Amino acid sequence: MSNADTDTGMPIRLTLDAGIYYRCCCGKSVNLPFCDGAHQSGGQLPIRFELKERQQVYLCCCGKTTKAPYCDESCGVLVSKL
Repeated sequence: MSNADTDTGMPIRLTLDAGIYYRCCCGKSVNLPFCDGAHQSGGQLPIRFELKERQQVYLCCCGKTTKAPYCDESCGVLVSKL
């Protein structure tokens, strides 16, 4: 996630239904934080993730996570406190 907005300091909190999702990594999507295929002219591929049931997720915006696309609190933001 090298083009992540490291100035935001906050993960993106979303409640998503079960399904397959693609987290944009190039920053070109008009449907951020999700991929719309705009990366096709570049080399950065989206991160695929699947949810088995409806749940709340925290997507990383800082690019420091080791569990992409999810926030692992590497940025110092405690998602359990949000």
